[in-house]
Amino acid sequence: MALPSDYRWIGVGKLTIRNQKTAPKNAPSFSLTDLMKSISGRIDQKNHQRFFSKNRCVMWCKNHNFDDDFYKLILEIADQGASGVSYYNFDTSLTRDIAKYKDEGSHYASHILIKKTPDEYGKHLILLEKVPKIFFSSVESHLTWVCNNDNYKKTAVDEGGKSKKYRCLFDIIGYESNTIREALKTGTLQDIEIRGLKKNYDDGIDEDPIIKEITHEVRLDIKRRLSDYQAESTFKKILPYFRRFKKDKVGDTQLFVRIKTASGQIKRTEAKVHENGKEILENTFVQNEIVTDFKQPLPQRYNEFHREMIQKMIEIANYTDD
Repeated sequence: MALPSDYRWIGVGKLTIRNQKTAPKNAPSFSLTDLMKSISGRIDQKNHQRFFSKNRCVMWCKNHNFDDDFYKLILEIADQGASGVSYYNFDTSLTRDIAKYKDEGSHYASHILIKKTPDEYGKHLILLEKVPKIFFSSVESHLTWVCNNDNYKKTAVDEGGKSKKYRCLFDIIGYESNTIREALKTGTLQDIEIRGLKKNYDDGIDEDPIIKEITHEVRLDIKRRLSDYQAESTFKKILPYFRRFKKDKVGDTQLFVRIKTASGQIKRTEAKVHENGKEILENTFVQNEIVTDFKQPLPQRYNEFHREMIQKMIEIANYTDD
């Protein structure tokens, strides 16, 4: 997948560093400084690459910087399962295919900023440049792996007087921005979708059950601006479909809302279903921001920190925390 050269999407979230549940009750907590030491230690020991997906993917960090306000990382990933690429010539209408060798994989890099000072709840603001396979949950997994090593664990005495080693875990949640109601003031309601998954169990060979998954879906395409009253009325119209899915015992029924913002961003959130459309409008979106107007085309990966990208991400962080 080729990345756009003139813009990127930035995910905004909150990061929590916590002790594993089996840690002694009086165990000291971990901090961003501990994470920095763990990443530095792995780079020095040359064991900073994490292989996963049957060794067809590898993620690593070799560029990081701890300044006055932010901890900056460049997280990289290579995916051997990716295909080659094709380029179309707009002048000649010819296509150029570039094959991928067997031992090659796609290579992407993402800037990550973590604010050093946590909020009143101990959560750190985190910003992530979105590229394929690098998203909040994969960052969680990687940072947890980085610190899951005896060299980077801490020791505390438990209630029985026994010295015990423990590690830290990382949790990242999306930063909730405006509600559906607020987004509709300047945005366009694209569509509302109800999706349910029903499992049918049939007898198969040797009486082993065969599970057939049947997806039930209802989509209401709107694609226009709506007032509060119109939005409430629209949600009320689709609620009977949701109740019908429930009545027919269609499992895992979900309602999704997509809104196109004034900047052209498509926001999608899963809405909690209530008996009236008014309460659905209070569901929140996770904040995502677009960064544009770069002086030079953006590459697919970075050998070092991209100054313009860092500056634009810091600007997002500053107005998010205001």
